[in-house]
Amino acid sequence: MANPLNDELVWHDDGHSLWLELNRNELVVLSVMCPGGEECRDSKGRCVVEWFINRFGLECHVGVSVPEEHLRVAWSIVGDIDDKDESQVWVISVSDDLYAAWRSSL
Repeated sequence: MANPLNDELVWHDDGHSLWLELNRNELVVLSVMCPGGEECRDSKGRCVVEWFINRFGLECHVGVSVPEEHLRVAWSIVGDIDDKDESQVWVISVSDDLYAAWRSSL
C-alpha cells in the first residue's frame, strides 16, 4: 500500500469526525460530523467525506488509531469531487502517529 501521507495527496484537517460504536467485535460508524466547510462539498452541496464513509465505512480509513467513541479525522480525495464513482476519499485519525509526525514537520 502506498504511503497515506504521499506528497500527491492534500490532507484537510478541518474538523471532520466520526462517531463510532463497538458492536460485538465490529466497529460501526454511527455518524459522520461535517463542520460545513466548502472544500468537502461537491457541486450539489453534499459532503464527500460523509458520502464515502456512509457508503464504504471504515474501509476509507488509513493508518492506525485506537478505537474511540469520537474520532477526529483528516481527509483527502483522489479524483474529481463531483465524480464519486471514479474517485476515492481517504480519512486518517489526526492522532495517528504517522499523521501527527508528518503534520508537525510542516
